[in-house]
Amino acid sequence: MPKTLIYIAAGFLFVGVLPLPYGYYMLLRFIACGVFAWAAYIAFEKNENVLPWVFVVLAIVFNPIIKIHFPKEMWVIIDFSSGLLLVLVSGKIQENGKQST
Repeated sequence: MPKTLIYIAAGFLFVGVLPLPYGYYMLLRFIACGVFAWAAYIAFEKNENVLPWVFVVLAIVFNPIIKIHFPKEMWVIIDFSSGLLLVLVSGKIQENGKQST
C-alpha cells in the first residue's frame, strides 16, 4: 500500500474526531473500510500474526453497508486510535517489502 494513501486515510480518521456533517462520516466509512481491508490482505501476505485480524475487525466496524452504531464519544476514540494505528504500522503494510524510513 502506498505510504501516501496510508497517511491520507489516517488524516481522514483524525479529522473524523471533529463534529462534521453526516456525509463526511459516510465517506470516511468507504475510505477506512477499503484501506483496512487492503491492509489486512497485505498483513496476511506478510504472515503477520495479530495485525491482519485487527485490520479485519476495523474493516467490519467501518463497513458502509451494514453500519455498526456507536455513540459519538466511542467513534472519537475509534477514529483516533485507528488513525494512530495506521501511522504506527505503516512500515508493515507497505507492499513489496518497502519499509518507511
